[in-house]
Amino acid sequence: MWKKSKVTDQTATGQGGPSEAEQEEEKKAGIKKRSKVPGVMITQFIEVLPEGKSTPDFLRKPIALTIQEGKLAIFKANVCGDPKPEVTWGRAKGDMSDTETFQKKYDEATGEYTLEIHRVSGEEADTYKCYAINEYGKAICTAALNVIEVGFKKKKAMEQLEDIGRGRVNQNFVRPCVRPSFVLGSVDPAEFRKLLRKRKGVDKEEAVKEPGEIDEKFWEIIMSADRKDYERICAEFGVKDFRVMLKKLSEKKKERQEEQAKYIETINNLKHIDIKGLGIASFEFDLELKDLTSRIFLYKDGVMIPYSDEEEMKHSLKTVGKKLIFSVRDLKAEDAGLYQVDVEEVNLFSTDFKIPTVDFIVKIQEVKAKEREDAMFECVLSHPWPRIKWMGKNATLEEGEKYTITVSEDKLIHRLLIKDCSQLDKGIYSAAAGIKTCSAWLIVEADSDPASHGKKKTRKTTQAGGTGLDLGKLAQEQQEKLAKERQEQIDAANKARAEEERLAREALLAPPPPDTGDGDSGEGGDSGEGKDTGDGKNKSKSGSNKSKDGGKSVGKSVGETKDSEKEEDDKKNKKSTDDSDKCKGTSNYDIDPNANGEGDGDSKGRKGHPGPLIPDAVIGSSLHNDAEKERDDKYKKSTDVSDKGKGASNNDIDPNANGEGDGDSKGRKGHPGPLIPDTVIDPNVKSGTGETEEYIDAAGMHSVRTRQGPLLKDTVIDPNAQSGTEETEQYTDVSGKRSERTRQGPLLKDTVIDPGVQFVSGLSNVHALIGQPAELMCKLSNDNCEGTWYRDSKKLTADDGHIMSRDGANHKLVINRCQEEDSGKYRFEADGRKTEAMLNVEDPPRFDPDDLSAFSQPVIVKVGNSTTFKLPFVGREPMKIQWYRNGEELLDDNTTKIEKSFTQSRLLLSKCQRKDTGEIKIKLKNEHGTMEAISRLIVLDKPTAPQGPVEVLESTASCIHIKWRAPKDDGGCPVINYNLERQQVGRNTWKKLGDIPGVPEYKDNDVEHGRKYCYRIRVVTEEGVSEMMETDDLTAGTLAFPSSPAPPKVASAFNNCINLTWSTPTDTGGSRILGYNLEKRKKGSNLWSPVNPTDEPIQEKKRAVTDVVAGNEYEFRVYAINVSGLSEPSSPSEFIFAKDPKNPPGKVEDLKVADTSYTALSLSWNKPTEEVGVQDEAKGYFIEVRQAECIDWTRCNITPIILTTFTVKSLKAMAMYWIRVIAINDGGEGVPQDLDNYILAMPPPVRPCFTDNKMKSFMVVRAGNSVRILLNFEASPWPEVMWLKDDVPLLKRVNISNSESSSQLLITSSERSDSGIYTIVVKNLVGQESFSVEVRVTDDPKPPGPVELEENVPGTVTVIWEPSPDEKRDDHLHYSVSKRDSTKGSWSTVADRLFNNKFTACNIMPGREYHFRVYAKNDMGMSAPSESPTWGSERRKDTFVVNIPAYKTCDLRTAPAFLVPLRQHTAPKGYECYMSCAIKGNPKPRVTWYRNNISLNTNTNYLITNICGVCSLLILRVTPKDWGEYSIQIESSLGRAESSTKLTVRE
Repeated sequence: MWKKSKVTDQTATGQGGPSEAEQEEEKKAGIKKRSKVPGVMITQFIEVLPEGKSTPDFLRKPIALTIQEGKLAIFKANVCGDPKPEVTWGRAKGDMSDTETFQKKYDEATGEYTLEIHRVSGEEADTYKCYAINEYGKAICTAALNVIEVGFKKKKAMEQLEDIGRGRVNQNFVRPCVRPSFVLGSVDPAEFRKLLRKRKGVDKEEAVKEPGEIDEKFWEIIMSADRKDYERICAEFGVKDFRVMLKKLSEKKKERQEEQAKYIETINNLKHIDIKGLGIASFEFDLELKDLTSRIFLYKDGVMIPYSDEEEMKHSLKTVGKKLIFSVRDLKAEDAGLYQVDVEEVNLFSTDFKIPTVDFIVKIQEVKAKEREDAMFECVLSHPWPRIKWMGKNATLEEGEKYTITVSEDKLIHRLLIKDCSQLDKGIYSAAAGIKTCSAWLIVEADSDPASHGKKKTRKTTQAGGTGLDLGKLAQEQQEKLAKERQEQIDAANKARAEEERLAREALLAPPPPDTGDGDSGEGGDSGEGKDTGDGKNKSKSGSNKSKDGGKSVGKSVGETKDSEKEEDDKKNKKSTDDSDKCKGTSNYDIDPNANGEGDGDSKGRKGHPGPLIPDAVIGSSLHNDAEKERDDKYKKSTDVSDKGKGASNNDIDPNANGEGDGDSKGRKGHPGPLIPDTVIDPNVKSGTGETEEYIDAAGMHSVRTRQGPLLKDTVIDPNAQSGTEETEQYTDVSGKRSERTRQGPLLKDTVIDPGVQFVSGLSNVHALIGQPAELMCKLSNDNCEGTWYRDSKKLTADDGHIMSRDGANHKLVINRCQEEDSGKYRFEADGRKTEAMLNVEDPPRFDPDDLSAFSQPVIVKVGNSTTFKLPFVGREPMKIQWYRNGEELLDDNTTKIEKSFTQSRLLLSKCQRKDTGEIKIKLKNEHGTMEAISRLIVLDKPTAPQGPVEVLESTASCIHIKWRAPKDDGGCPVINYNLERQQVGRNTWKKLGDIPGVPEYKDNDVEHGRKYCYRIRVVTEEGVSEMMETDDLTAGTLAFPSSPAPPKVASAFNNCINLTWSTPTDTGGSRILGYNLEKRKKGSNLWSPVNPTDEPIQEKKRAVTDVVAGNEYEFRVYAINVSGLSEPSSPSEFIFAKDPKNPPGKVEDLKVADTSYTALSLSWNKPTEEVGVQDEAKGYFIEVRQAECIDWTRCNITPIILTTFTVKSLKAMAMYWIRVIAINDGGEGVPQDLDNYILAMPPPVRPCFTDNKMKSFMVVRAGNSVRILLNFEASPWPEVMWLKDDVPLLKRVNISNSESSSQLLITSSERSDSGIYTIVVKNLVGQESFSVEVRVTDDPKPPGPVELEENVPGTVTVIWEPSPDEKRDDHLHYSVSKRDSTKGSWSTVADRLFNNKFTACNIMPGREYHFRVYAKNDMGMSAPSESPTWGSERRKDTFVVNIPAYKTCDLRTAPAFLVPLRQHTAPKGYECYMSCAIKGNPKPRVTWYRNNISLNTNTNYLITNICGVCSLLILRVTPKDWGEYSIQIESSLGRAESSTKLTVRE
């Protein structure tokens, strides 16, 4: 488990509190005040602030930072106050005089003060203070800077340890490499590194794990994982012992829960980190803390990372109630790792984030679809991915009726089908796979047919979109590429393994290093694991040997053999071998040849061998069988014991033993393979099977051993012979005799590990149609290997109808005619390897080709008749059959009948009409696929009447030439003739003109001049004659002049020629135009002169006028001529100079934006300069605009403007536009002048501010009524408006309506739970502003409970009552007590604004009855009273008669006067203020209250009472607006009196 630094700051998160000395000083300096910002302390220097002045305060305080060493740390603050406060910075320890490190800045535009600390180090880790001071007070806040040091710094670590030893630790400095639990005084400097705490993610070198040890990261992940993920996590970390793992996991969870119980109440709903799309990953959980001030830390791979509550930050934390959501934005590959969340020093949650390597090979492309058409997006991935995330317009799309999401079998091709597209579906669609995304537009084109507007359009069966590429081929190529990469990785791994084995064999065959006689494993080699000691004393438990220099050999198997004690070997070795059975390594002598141990070391500290050890064989010339037998018996015991060890020594080792050792007793490193002894050859002795040899054993005795066959082939070396390719060396054997030995190649044959048969390409899933052949094929790495085929674990044979063949390494299984029973899982096995694939035999709908060809032929039927469409099919049931006509599905009705069976379907259409003509389609669908067939129905009918209106091509005295349009519907047959009839107007008969060919025009030459004629026209086809069309009356020979042509246009002008063009008149007068006459007039003249002779009309609609004088200005007009004569002249053209063309103007100058708004922007510019022969003067300007995402320019003005200013209107708010201006003259358009940057359609930036001067900050609403808060503001650009209730987002039942300049909060039916402080936050790019309104939702209070009376003191009565039921729900509820005695008939209030349930009434007179009433009051009103029982009894007096003498009438009238005047009041802001005074006067004076000489008697914001001469004024919630002078005037007929006071509002 990674350790994080413990942070012990007990103030608000990341903040340090003021010291005790500072607090004491501030107490003496002035008045302490609360700030709206937590963690800020304000001191007011004077008791009463002048009006309009205020003490300093922080709008934004600096926040605590945890930053890596060497980075830039920035503290930011915003302050307010009047006068403007002065801001200074300080720190708790140390100075800030280094201006290069500490830089203080102020931004006048934003009013932001910053403190920058460059290249932070451990010295800068401290608590920093920010002071804001003016003449009326000061404000202080603090922020801690925590520095994470990178690497190890011994000096600082020593200082830290000294501080720990003295109990002084800087808790603000996170130093993750020091354990606070050590004290320097008890630490040996040589062991100082043991104090350093390693941390993953910082320390790269990890301690070598012992075999079987589990990575700590495994426990961090699995303790927060679901049980269903245990198996995957264990497989990932190689944990195989599940029982032990689960037991240890249970213990660790229990420890974790005990640690968590210190800080948290509950934690649940843990959701691991997941990619949410658009480059954001998040994880979340529900957390309830015991102490809300407990701090939460976020770590990645053990390194603390800073986070913020702002969602724009890289790492952010969002809190919604109890739910905590951590987010990581702008994902990159380095964001992968283990994320941990801690509360204080206790870990809560760990989640492992892995970023996949998937990417897009083919991205989704833009799709253009028509309405009611389907649209398809598709893409191809680089690696298989089960399902990507599709998003449309920032919303996640799910499979349903609207969307179909499909994935190919290889998980590489992903498709999104959007069905039945409408205008609402257009927008941007995105595909996200891992951290990779791609986006494209869906453009839905509206139907251009105006006749379909307002009607429901027909559902189209076509599909738009797609990349146009062969995605299947691309996916197959990618699959082959991935398979090739995997094979290359396997080959590389095999090659590396073979190389390791080769190096191991080379190390095995290399001669051992000379024995130095030093058994210290620390000096001579690797430490072993054996407990055997070479001196026979079996000091194996310690695992160490004593070397000559007294050093200690550390290891698990260390042998200790002293060469000087060989003579004691016989008696000592027995004990050694008895004990060595318990060790992992054995001595270098007397090892059982049959032992199959796996050892770590021999008695000399040499590393053991994983293979069999074969002893060195010394071949002598004499035989001592008895000695050899005795020695063998003696050594048998030793080897029997050592057989339990894991290693073997280098003498007398079984060649078949398969041991694995770490080292021998001489410190030599062991071999990873079998040891084969060097063979010492005596040149005088011949070797052979069963030969004996003599050698000197460890005791110095001559012994003989016999071989039952050579371990290796013995080679007798002639001393005089040359070695050739063989390696020969000389050495001195144990007897002191010089000998030679040679190697016949390697001691063991090089072992090449054959990986066996491998699959070059495995089986692939196959989809086959029923009755069609299917083929399964795979390829092996060996051409001579046989294999076996299986289907669903059943072995296949050739008798089963399968053809199994082999072509070298290729093995093939062919099924000629697939049936349903052939479906299943097929497996091919060869040499213990296997590959599997699925064969899916599908039976989709299918048509016979001949039947389909016959069905596709069009069916022709006459109107009113019936017809039938029939098509047989085959396919697996159930089958869904649908018939369509022109894209609309057909259902059974009076004229349509659909018949269905298992083998065919028939469509019967009766009483066919012409409108039924169109496409007939049958669609079949089952679980295996879909099939369609299309035919065409043609219904023949009579044609419709010809279309008008009739056009008169010529009308003269001798002929009438007319033309009409063909019929809209020819009835399915081509038009043969048109039948015409003519009637002379005034007659009743019609003359038949006969049939004319199918050309819709006719020239009637049999007419009389001046007569009118009417024509009837009918269409003739094979199906009959249409209805007639009758023309209007047409006159033969009437003078019909053409209309005036349009004014001529100037094509070009030169000094000696002006080229003109014009158009044909709209009305030709019923005859063709014979020509045109052209006239000209010079400017200033009234005379028009012809350009062409009147008897020679201009045949074309253009003319080059050469009769002009250079420099003069002319205008032109034209006449049209037909058989009737001249038309009226056209309007004159524009005046044109007869001069050579001008050059286009240049670019306009100084183009700039004068003003902007959300819908318009104003431009201004200067005229372009003139250059003779290059650019001439501009005569007008065009303004063009385009949006940033468009490429086409739109011209804002149709005709050129002359002014150099222009306002572009109808812009989209907040859209980006490019603007350009083009100058123009007679020579054409100049070069456009663009603005340097794009323009945002928005007014100039304005910081948000509220525009209402009388905004209420407090309101009382009766429960059940609506709450409406409307606030007006101004801001630019449009701000983001957010409402909060008690700093928490609003509930859904609260309606928020926002506009450009206002926002309204509405609660239609309020409840008591709606009470609270509602805050609106208006924020844009410039800044933000907020305003709070306290809303109290209440109701008339319920009356108090029963009232009881007690007398504790004579002359007093204590009134006790039960609280009102509303007391717990309304903190403003209080009580009022009224009294009435038997001598008075009226009730008087004796106590008001009581917040307890007891009141003592004084001056209780004996002999009177008293009654009390208790009322409950709140902001809404007063409850019904609760009556008390009667107190006391009225004393009955005897009746007596008093003789009253006559007195003079006494005048009791008195002038108004104050018994108790008003006193001064100072009330805190937000609290209530109660003013009162006592008056007298008879008659009762009239009382008037004033504030600043303005009457308050009618102001409902003040509660004014006058009870028995006690006048009072109550202000429920004091605000700075209530500051001022208050006075009360009492007036009667006898006079007037006045008393005044001053109310001061304290912030």
